Amino acid sequence: MSLRFIFVDLDSYFASCEQQRNPKLRGQPIGVIPMQAETTCCIAASYEAKAYGVKTGTTVREARWLCPQIQFVIAGHADYVKIHQQVIDGIQENCLPAVTVRSIDEFSAEIPPNWRNEKDARALADRMRRTITKCAGEYIGCSIGIGPNVFLSKIASGMNKPRGLTLIRSNDLPGPLATLELRDIYGIGRRMHTRLMRRGVRTVSDLYACSRAKLHSIWGGVGGDRLYAELRGEIIEHAETVRRQVSHSHVLPPQCRNREDAFAVIHRLTQKAAMRLRKLDHYAGSLSLGVRLGFDNRWGMEARFFPTQESRIFLRALRELWAKIPPDTPEPCKVSMVLGDLVSAQNYTNPLFTEMNNPRNVKLDQAMDSLNKRFGSRTLYYAGAHNGRDEAPMRIAFSHIPDLSTEADDLLAED
Repeated sequence: MSLRFIFVDLDSYFASCEQQRNPKLRGQPIGVIPMQAETTCCIAASYEAKAYGVKTGTTVREARWLCPQIQFVIAGHADYVKIHQQVIDGIQENCLPAVTVRSIDEFSAEIPPNWRNEKDARALADRMRRTITKCAGEYIGCSIGIGPNVFLSKIASGMNKPRGLTLIRSNDLPGPLATLELRDIYGIGRRMHTRLMRRGVRTVSDLYACSRAKLHSIWGGVGGDRLYAELRGEIIEHAETVRRQVSHSHVLPPQCRNREDAFAVIHRLTQKAAMRLRKLDHYAGSLSLGVRLGFDNRWGMEARFFPTQESRIFLRALRELWAKIPPDTPEPCKVSMVLGDLVSAQNYTNPLFTEMNNPRNVKLDQAMDSLNKRFGSRTLYYAGAHNGRDEAPMRIAFSHIPDLSTEADDLLAED
């Protein structure tokens, strides 16, 4: 009964979506980039490009050197979100009704008890592949891992890419993990890898041989205990995450690296964040502004206020913070903002004074949200964002899949 969870990883998802959309790109090395610039980096690469050493984070210039025939495609984030939703809907309708979305290109599910044997688990994986092909197209492939918990299933999904199927059983451990590198283990990043090496843990076999107490010591807490258990196939209940902030950031293109245009961009980002906040039915009690000035200087400051959903209050705080940026500093290269100290609507207490949450302003924001949801987020906006209205388009982050109803930049919201 150790085959309890199935984990699906869509192979080179962004690049595969582009090859599915454009037959001329199929079988060709391509890099997906956020903007057309030699200084930008690939956010995805097709397997044909990966064969030449191109990967996520490779600069356009370096990618051309590694693979002279590579073609670059501007990312179509709205399409990636749509295809993701088609896949999830298809899986829930045809394979398993309860699916946990892990990211834009990953999802997992618990296998029903009567299917937790190798024959039925493999049949389920095959059905999922066929469903994905039917919903998204033949070029959207996936690698699948099946194991006793989500942690090991995720590791298994990456062991035979692309389009692989790997099963890890509890009674086979640690054997299937022996060929992996430490960095292949979910949760081991660069810093933790360095810490492990300093403690004499150089291989996955070394890691598996560590006692619970040693891993607790290396991790400095319960993270080590959790890893010890999950490596052995145990199921650990993770605490439900509580949303703590809504944030946006943008690296400014050369033409926007001046105070006026940079402010317009951060103004637009703040309005987008406020719309997301209202969709989530949360209130924010602080706004943090971060600016990278030139390439070496970073500046940041926070404003606090009674928890609110009003764009007007956020934008006033933004203007006040922006005015405090030291004048004799380089031009801004990157801007970021965070709405923090969130309170859910269920836990919100109305203020004593209506000017802190004016019903008329709330209705105005709701009316603007309704129009922007119907026609795209650039339909109606506060004028401070006008010069930046075409900047900071919708992006997919590791921890956030955009909601097309509130974040699409144009009529894609209704397509």
